[in-house]
Amino acid sequence: SSINMKVLFSVLAIFVAASQADVTCDDCVKFGTAMQGYLMSDASVAEQTEILVAVLCPQAENPEECDGGIRMYWPNFAMAMYPVFLEANDVCSQLGACKVRKTFVKEPTCDDCTAGVNGVADVIESEGKIGEIMDFLKGDGYCAGAGDDNCAMAVDALMPYAMPVLAGVLRERAAQFCCDLSTNGVCC
Repeated sequence: SSINMKVLFSVLAIFVAASQADVTCDDCVKFGTAMQGYLMSDASVAEQTEILVAVLCPQAENPEECDGGIRMYWPNFAMAMYPVFLEANDVCSQLGACKVRKTFVKEPTCDDCTAGVNGVADVIESEGKIGEIMDFLKGDGYCAGAGDDNCAMAVDALMPYAMPVLAGVLRERAAQFCCDLSTNGVCC
């Protein structure tokens, strides 16, 4: 079990829980901003890399090439993608936490939280979102400035598989994330 992957998914879970439980926009944005910084830390990115290598490479046609490719590209892809796709104001707005000021704040339930976590999993593994991330990485987001002829090929080879792996981890651990990471310990 990976603390850093828990953190990666907890940020998404809390963004969703924030929207579903009418947590204030300010709370969502403050938390999201802090978590985004953490997710981009060397330790967190290294842990994400290890999970992707462990899950994806044993089934690859060339496991050694897979291992080397993920270790070479994932840290750069993560650092390019997280500031854009986990930008707190944008995520909180998309999830409805920043649409209207609420006067009533209810405590999220376990069902609210796990439904939100599963909803984020659905989004990050959707063809549309994966395509968006891939287009971004292959363009100005990363590859256009990388000076690496294999960059776009690496995006094509990794991202359609990496995002569903991350979504699967999210679904598998939804109740545990909600228990460990919610302020009121839902699902414990």
